[in-house]
This record gives sequence, C-alpha cells and structure tokens, in this order.
Amino acid sequence: METSSEDSLASATEGVTKGVLSWTEQKIKEYVVKFRNKDIAFVEDPETINLAKKQRKTSEWNLFKDYIENPDLRILFQMGLTLRRLEKKKEQRHLESLRDKILNKYDANGLHIAQFVQNGFFGKFIGNILERTATPQKLKFEIENLFQNIEKTTIFIKQLDNVDKKTDEIVTKILANSPNTFIICSSGSATAKCEKIKGKVMKRISGYIAELYKTEFKEIYFINRLEESFQ
Repeated sequence: METSSEDSLASATEGVTKGVLSWTEQKIKEYVVKFRNKDIAFVEDPETINLAKKQRKTSEWNLFKDYIENPDLRILFQMGLTLRRLEKKKEQRHLESLRDKILNKYDANGLHIAQFVQNGFFGKFIGNILERTATPQKLKFEIENLFQNIEKTTIFIKQLDNVDKKTDEIVTKILANSPNTFIICSSGSATAKCEKIKGKVMKRISGYIAELYKTEFKEIYFINRLEESFQ
C-alpha cells in the first residue's frame, strides 16, 4: 500500500513535534534542577548537581559546615567532595568538566581548595591539629586560615617539579608567613620526590617538626610549629 505525500508529511511533522516536546521537557527539568540549586548552578550538568547535593549528607560536610560560614568556601568544599565521588566512580569526563567549571568560576586558588578536599586531606588535617587546638574557636580559626590562605600554606608536588626550586619556594613561604602548619602533598609517582623535598626543607628551617600521613597512592607531610610556639 502506497503512502501519500500528505501522510508522509504528517508523519514527519508528528515526529518533529514529539522530538521538540521531548527536548523541551528535558530542558525544563534541567532548568528546574539549576533553579533549585542556584549556589551550584554553575556546574550546569543536572546529574553532577544531584551528586553534589548528596555530599551535604556526608560526615565531612557536617563537620566542615559547623566551622565555616563563608558561602564560597562551603561551595568549594562541596565541589571537592563531588570530585572525589566522580573519581571513585571513574567518571573521567564529568570529573574533568567539573574541574574546568571550578577553575573558571573560582580561579586556581578555588580549584586547589577543591582538590585538597578531593584528595581526602581535610580529614587528615583535622586529625593533625585537633590535639593542639585547645578550644572550638581555635579549631575554627585554623580551618578558616587553611582554606583562606591555601596558596601560602599548602603545596602540591608533581613528578616534573624541580626538587631544589620547590624546596626554595616552600622555605620562602614558611619564613615569610610563619604558619602554624604548612602542608606538602603528593600522589602517585611524585611521592618519592615529595619525601626528598621535605627532607631538604626541614634542614633549612627551625621550630618545626614533620608528621607524615600516607596511603597507598597519596602522601601528605604536615610541617607543624613546635608545641611551645604554637600560636
């Protein structure tokens, strides 16, 4: 049975209409998700936004939010937890996309904060300073100081870094800022280089001790001011 040109046109029109309606419905859902989550709407991808929302139920988030009121720091902490979940789920495309979004909105400083959380270093930081902070107010100060001055108090060692140059950079920052804690982080093949750098740094500064937290793939040195001079 032959199909008339009118029938073909009607069928094609119906298909286009359904396609447009389906596309519109999907876009409406995406807009609703973004509207309900204005603070993280810059993420754009509804699936990643929903994943980010779930991070507000984690124990790390509940601990962090009790000490930090700054809305940008809260968002960056949430993004760090989201990056970690994407990493564990091996969703590389979404992971790289979110990193780019964080970098575009918050610059390199914001991305470093998010990556610090992504790598699980926040919990280690709390464990490192908890015994040396006598009051909740002091703990709050140390957490705020870490994230607000992360470029001055934290450095990520990469495999291609020059040992002597990084040593000079770290020593300069410690002498200039006198932090209660300076953090040297690394992962993967860079951990051996991180250890060398830490050793060279400790030979050039005084009044500090080094504590190591290590997992199978990641390494973090806390260069802590000695107890008697901890401010």
